[in-house]
Amino acid sequence: MTNDVTRRDFGFAAAGLGLMGATPAVAATPKELPKGARAINDALVRMYGTSGKGAVVWKTRGIVYGVQPTAVTPLVGFRGSESAWWTRKDADTWVRYSSTMSFFQDLETGKFIDEFKNPLNGKTVKVGVSFIRHKEGEYKTTKGDYYGSMKKAFPDVYKDEEPNPSWTLDGDTIRLRGASNFPPILQQPSKECATLVSKASEIFDPKIETPWGASTGWNIRVWERWLEMGDAPGHDIWHFDAVKLSGFEGLDADYLERARAHSPLFEKSPEFDEGPSFFERILEARKKAT
Repeated sequence: MTNDVTRRDFGFAAAGLGLMGATPAVAATPKELPKGARAINDALVRMYGTSGKGAVVWKTRGIVYGVQPTAVTPLVGFRGSESAWWTRKDADTWVRYSSTMSFFQDLETGKFIDEFKNPLNGKTVKVGVSFIRHKEGEYKTTKGDYYGSMKKAFPDVYKDEEPNPSWTLDGDTIRLRGASNFPPILQQPSKECATLVSKASEIFDPKIETPWGASTGWNIRVWERWLEMGDAPGHDIWHFDAVKLSGFEGLDADYLERARAHSPLFEKSPEFDEGPSFFERILEARKKAT
């Protein structure tokens, strides 16, 4: 996801060493979290992303575990990034154009791999590159979050309702807990839950366009087909953690080299990609299959 945390804030400790002059003003930590749909939505956008124009990059890493009645076994690692470009459409609406790219890696060496031996069944299985781009954008609004094609296809899943986040403020730390509202097109059952952490003094300081953030969570899924587990009892869990960067420079050198070689679109917004969107292609394929 490999450095565990950004060093971005640690350099501030040097501010008082050998420097003269007044201490810069620091935004006060708020006493409570905002109320009202618009204020909540704006705060959530800054926790997940930015109020600026540049790309926000979540540097991610994780491990896929196999869960069986008798054991929990680490299977394979992965490293990746989720990049997003945010645009404000109006006072109540933001749009996030996101792109993710992940590679599998060996659990012991950390080197990127194209195949590995599944310890659960002894089979050597191929693993590919996950590269998903959302040109239609994800809408984050005072009436809910959704992709346009998914809201149109599944209106009962994406109902209009004001944001009601599960979050807490402890000193200068905001902890936001939530589950992804995935479109009902994945093989089921599937559930992702994560906790995102930010600094309140940065979230509510308009001078900071991209507040610091980190997250960790898990995704429970039925056996991935590429594991070749058949109808064996059990499932897999993807555990991940991530740190937010204000650009691509903080990504690992080996990952950045591989990502750039995989696609010239890696550092470009999906907003202007050609052809139908990722979800529109899936919906069209589902229509042809019925």
